[in-house]
Amino acid sequence: MISNIPLLPLPYGAAKGIIHGFYPMGSVVAKFFPGLEVELEGAKSRMDAREYASGAIFAFALYFIVIGAILAVFVYRNNLASSLQARLAVVFISGAISLAAFTYIMAFPRWLMSKNRAELEKNLLFAARHLMVQTSAGVPLFESIVSVSYDFEQEDMGYGAIGEEFRKIVKEVRSGKELSVALEESALRNPSTYYRRIVWQLANANKSGANMGFVLKQVVEFLSDEQRILVKEYGSQLNPLALFYMLTCIVAPTMGLIFIAIASTIANLPVSEALFGGILVLLVVTQIMFIGLIKSRRPTVAL
Repeated sequence: MISNIPLLPLPYGAAKGIIHGFYPMGSVVAKFFPGLEVELEGAKSRMDAREYASGAIFAFALYFIVIGAILAVFVYRNNLASSLQARLAVVFISGAISLAAFTYIMAFPRWLMSKNRAELEKNLLFAARHLMVQTSAGVPLFESIVSVSYDFEQEDMGYGAIGEEFRKIVKEVRSGKELSVALEESALRNPSTYYRRIVWQLANANKSGANMGFVLKQVVEFLSDEQRILVKEYGSQLNPLALFYMLTCIVAPTMGLIFIAIASTIANLPVSEALFGGILVLLVVTQIMFIGLIKSRRPTVAL
């Protein structure tokens, strides 16, 4: 849940009055991010798109002023205030860091929504199987949801985000809300497409009085097939990624070092330790990027 603007050094409650002054600019910026409202809902944020964008603009301005002031003091103390290049460097560095912070803040809801979606889908198939077994044995749907929502002391024994969401449904039903309405509202406030489909089917089946065990059996088969397809697609993506990895991280550095050695011998080019250090740093960064790319493409499945 987003209760504060990320990277903002001030608590949101303390900065809320200042952020309100950026609402006109926030409304304009929010239009350039049409999916921000949906991302904030998926991240379970209490802020709307205009308020969040205004906070991001305030963070940008704050970082620009603070970093610019620090760099300006450094330039002044080193007697570089008269240098145009030094002044441009202050503006450029302050703007670059502030823009990076702004970009991170605006991308944070999307990342958090993806994380919530993955957490929700992690145990979705197991929870659906649990409901299928319970309802097939004649247990009412609500009691089956209660059994899935049970909070175990050991985290690996429960259903994670599914159990937490089902606990909200149980609480709403016990406070007087109809089960079908609570299921539909749960589907609307969660970002997972698979979760929405399943919960909407449960709500429709509960309204119509259909055989819940048969409905859940179809749901489990659908989820299993979908996850197998995701695994096959992931496997097909690994082959070109592995080839590209070999070319960029193994073949290219090896051939590059050989070329540098030959060129330095023939043309008497200076080769310093800094060059090899730079190559090593570049390789490490490339390795980390590939690991992140492969990890981001890995599907969240539980067959």
